[in-house]
Amino acid sequence: MRSRSASLGIALLVSVLGVGCAWFGSGGTPGTPSASLEDRLVELADTGFGRPVRVIWISFSGLEAGDATRALPWVGRLAALGVAADDLRVTAPSAVQPAHATLVTGRGPADHGVTGDHPLCDRGVRPEASVHASQLTGPALWQEAQQRGLGVAALDWPGTTGADLPDVLPDLLPLRKGERWPELVADRATPWLLERVEAAPVSAWLPGRQRDAFLVETACVLLERQRPPALLMLRLSQAPAVIALAGPGSESAKAALARADAEVGRLLACADAAGALEGAAIVVTGDIAWFPAHTAVRPNVVLAEAGLIVRDSAGVVGWSSLARSNGGSAFVYAESARAAVDARRALTSAADATGAFRLVPADEMIELEADPEAWFGLDARPGFMFLNGAIGPLLSASPVRGTSGRLAEERVGSPAFVAFGQGVRRGVRVPEFDQRDVAPTLAELLGFPLERAEGHALIGGFDFKRPAGPVPIGPQ
Repeated sequence: MRSRSASLGIALLVSVLGVGCAWFGSGGTPGTPSASLEDRLVELADTGFGRPVRVIWISFSGLEAGDATRALPWVGRLAALGVAADDLRVTAPSAVQPAHATLVTGRGPADHGVTGDHPLCDRGVRPEASVHASQLTGPALWQEAQQRGLGVAALDWPGTTGADLPDVLPDLLPLRKGERWPELVADRATPWLLERVEAAPVSAWLPGRQRDAFLVETACVLLERQRPPALLMLRLSQAPAVIALAGPGSESAKAALARADAEVGRLLACADAAGALEGAAIVVTGDIAWFPAHTAVRPNVVLAEAGLIVRDSAGVVGWSSLARSNGGSAFVYAESARAAVDARRALTSAADATGAFRLVPADEMIELEADPEAWFGLDARPGFMFLNGAIGPLLSASPVRGTSGRLAEERVGSPAFVAFGQGVRRGVRVPEFDQRDVAPTLAELLGFPLERAEGHALIGGFDFKRPAGPVPIGPQ
C-alpha cells in the first residue's frame, strides 16, 4: 500500500500529464521565432546599453543548460544574443523549493532555512510543498527591491505564499479531493489576481500548458500597465511532471520543454507590443538537475522494521527517526542521538545489502550546506531514487523515470541560466556559475547590493556604458 504522500504525488503527476495532453491554447504549440520579433531581439541586443529599467525573471522549471543553448528556439535565441552558463551548480538538495529559495536569496539551504520540498510532522512527511515566505531567513531579492521603492510582481513563484507584495499569486496547488485553486489563494492573492483565477478554467489549476498560458497572459496584463513592475517574477511549470513520468531526454520531455519555450516567446512578444521590452533585461533560470530513475528505495521501511517508526495501514503515525526524500537523496532526522545511531546502523546494513545508495556523513552534509537539522544523509546510486513511504518493499520499480535531488557531483544535466537585454553583454559564455550567484546578479542589474548573499554578481556579464569605439582585444 502506498503512503498518502506518495499516492498524492503520483496522482498529481498523472493529472498534470492529462492537462498537458488535452489543451492546445494560444501560444502552446511550439514554433520557431517569428522574423519580426527575432529582428527586434537583435536590435535590442545591439543597442541595449545602460542599466535596465526592469527585470523580467522567468523560472523555467526543468530547463537545462543544453536545452537553453541548443534545443529551444526562443530561450536559445536569448542565450545566443546574451549571456548563458554552461554549468549551473545546484543546491543541496536540488529540489524545487530549496532551489528557488537559493535563487532569490543568494544563499544555501542551511542559511536561508528552506531545506526540502515537504515539511516534517508527527506523522511523517507532509504532502504540501508550498513554502510560506516567513520561512525564508534573511532578505530575499524581492524584499530588497521593494524596500528601495521598486515595483515587484510574483506569479506562481515558489516561496511567495504570504509575501507582502503589491501583486502576488502564490504557488498553491489543490492536492486534496475537493480543493479548488480559487479557494486556496483567496486570502493570499492580490484581489485582481484572485478575480483572474476565479475566471480561469479548471485545467489551469494544476501545472500544465493551460496554467503556463494563464500565467503568461497575466504577466502581459502587468506589462501593459503605465508603470510595469521593475521586477516581474514568473514560473513556468508544465515540463517537470512530463520529464518525471517520461524520463529526461525523452521525446515527451522535449515536447513539453518546447511548449514552455513557446510561452517564453509569447511573453516576449506581448512585452514588446506593450513597449515593456525596451529597456528590460530578461533572465531565464532552470531550477533542478534531472537524473534517469528505474528503482525506488523506501528507507523508512528499514527504519520501521528497526522499531524507529510506528505505522498503521495508512502509513506513519509516529517516529523517533525518519528519512525525508528529496528524490535522488534523503535526509535522516532523529529525536535523540541513540535513535540516530540506531538509524545509521540499520540503513548502513540496507545500503550494503542493496547497493542502491550510500550514507552521507554529517561532515559532508555540513560541507554541502544541507539541512543542519538532519543527522546524516542518503545519496542514491545512479538509477535509484527515494520515496517517503514506510509501507511496502524496500526496493520496487520507480513510479517515475526521472528524478532530481542527488548530492553526488557527477551530473548528467545542469539547470540553465540565460540573461539578455538592457545592460547584458552579447555572446558571453560562462563556464561555471552557482545558483547562489543568481540573486546578486539580478540585484546588480537592478542597481543595489543584496545583503547577506553568499554568491557573487556576474560582473563580466554586464555592460552599462555604451562603447566609445572598437572593442579592445588583448591585454590593456
